Amino acid sequence: MEEASHRSSQPSPDPLRSLCEDEIRLLRECYRRGLPGTLAPFLFVDNHLRWCTKIRESSSSNRSSSTDAEWTVSPIVWKRFFTLAATDRDELTTRGTFVAITDSEKCPVVVFWTLQADLSPLERALMETCQIDWRNDPGFSCVAQEHYAMLQGVLQQKAPHLEFRNSTFFRLPTETARELQISMPEDYEILPLDETHAYEVNATWPHRYAGSEEYYRSLLRLNGGLALATRTAAADETDNGRRQLAGWILTNEYGALAHLYIEPAHRNRGLASVLVKAWVLRTIESWQSDTEDAEGMEMIAYILDVNVASRTLFKKLGFIEMSKSRWSNPTTK
Repeated sequence: MEEASHRSSQPSPDPLRSLCEDEIRLLRECYRRGLPGTLAPFLFVDNHLRWCTKIRESSSSNRSSSTDAEWTVSPIVWKRFFTLAATDRDELTTRGTFVAITDSEKCPVVVFWTLQADLSPLERALMETCQIDWRNDPGFSCVAQEHYAMLQGVLQQKAPHLEFRNSTFFRLPTETARELQISMPEDYEILPLDETHAYEVNATWPHRYAGSEEYYRSLLRLNGGLALATRTAAADETDNGRRQLAGWILTNEYGALAHLYIEPAHRNRGLASVLVKAWVLRTIESWQSDTEDAEGMEMIAYILDVNVASRTLFKKLGFIEMSKSRWSNPTTK
């Protein structure tokens, strides 16, 4: 009797298991086969794998140069990947089920995708897993429209306070991207955007929060970005201090064009279009040297439905509306 009682008190195995990097690569190949319809999960997974490579290369470089200046990645953007506990490697390549969770102690972000029509196993996993601590007020990002009703069933029990914004997923066909031409406005120049600009970029972000400057620092360190700048007449080619940023754009953790911003004093001059075109062309150029992993890649963007100006701009540049997604609002619960 005591033995039976002891067995019944043992915790149930978690419905999610961790994925190693090799298994995450299987996910990427799974979603590559469905391109361009699966660009959203494909680029999300691909971006993570590219980060893994960059972090390894940075660590190796620091060891070889005997320096202690190894940089870190903010837990706000770094994610751990899981799949259903019963999923084997073969199923990863056909069903593509994964749950990715940031390392943030407070308000971690959860992202999930699956190609499986039956969502009940994933719903049960989200409901029962110990990997999501609901006391820490998790949020959900990039929820595909076809998965939203299932998630609402989970949240009604776990986090009924969460509210969601509607967003549209856009893609830019490669053949359209290659035809883009840039006409640089007079008195402006394009500069690389790096981690030293994190404070300035964060200060203008309407959704900034405690720790979001480090979020930008990590994004710029890993994905880079572009800025448009103007200089005073006294500035020379090496006088970076006199350059004033007029606007910027970068690639976020979803592998999407994001955080496009033009300073108020520089608006209505076509600078947003210049930045998008320049970053698209530079990114495509970088893909050309990566013939294997970059196969089938296209530029994408997630644009809030209320952001009419951005939707109009991206459509004018040739971006095609693909699907809807939902993003939970930041919460102060």
